[in-house]
This record gives sequence, structure tokens and C-alpha cells, in this order.
Amino acid sequence: MSGTKFVVVKLKELIKTVVFAVLGVIILVGLIWFFLSLGDKDSATYRDGVYHTQVALGNESAMVSITIEDGMIEDVALSEMSETAMVFYPLMQSAAEEVCKEVVKNQSLTIQVSKQNAYSAQAILEAVAKGLEEAEK
Repeated sequence: MSGTKFVVVKLKELIKTVVFAVLGVIILVGLIWFFLSLGDKDSATYRDGVYHTQVALGNESAMVSITIEDGMIEDVALSEMSETAMVFYPLMQSAAEEVCKEVVKNQSLTIQVSKQNAYSAQAILEAVAKGLEEAEK
């Protein structure tokens, strides 16, 4: 009987060890997957390029340009606006600058604009939304 050894295993300790080992493996696999997917260029929302849409301003119109680089909104600008439209819609340029800054910062069309530029900004945001629809993958 001197060669026989007894091993006492407590069931609670065994279950805790298995649970922590499984959780550790899940966390490790999740971290590996997360860091490998960071370098994916195909995960971008938009195709790169410059997209143009028109904003109707009464009888006049203006062109809004949306620039996409690396799948991100890089710039929004009011590119073509006649002198007549500038006279009748003087806040359009300042609204375009405000919308550009906020859209690029938030990478979203859900932005806060000043009450002074609310209607002009809404017209520009609608044009940007149309341009982003063209840019979607």
C-alpha cells in the first residue's frame, strides 16, 4: 500500500479554474480579432473620391462638394454659387463652413448648428446626405 496515493480534488476549485480558463481564452481571442480588424481598409463606410450634389436656392442653385479619403469624410464645401444666390442667401457660405467643421469632426450628419444658420445648414445637410448616399459601398 505504500505505492498508492490519493488525490483529493475539490469540485468548486475545479469549476472555478475551468470557468476562468474559458473566460481567458475568450478574452484573448476577442483581443486578437479586434486588433487584426483595425487594419482593415475594406471596413470603411464610404468610397474615396469627391462627390457633388446641388442645393436648390429658389431659382438659383449651388454645388456642394463632399471629399472622402480613407473612407472618412474629409471635407464638405460649397463649391459653386452664383453672385445672385450669394446676394439673396448671404448666410449660405457661413452655414457651409459651420456644417463642414461639424460633419468632419463628428463624421456624422447628426450635428448641432447655430439657430442663425438653421435653414441654410439644413439645405446643405440634405445635399451632403445625397452625396454620401452615392459614396456608400
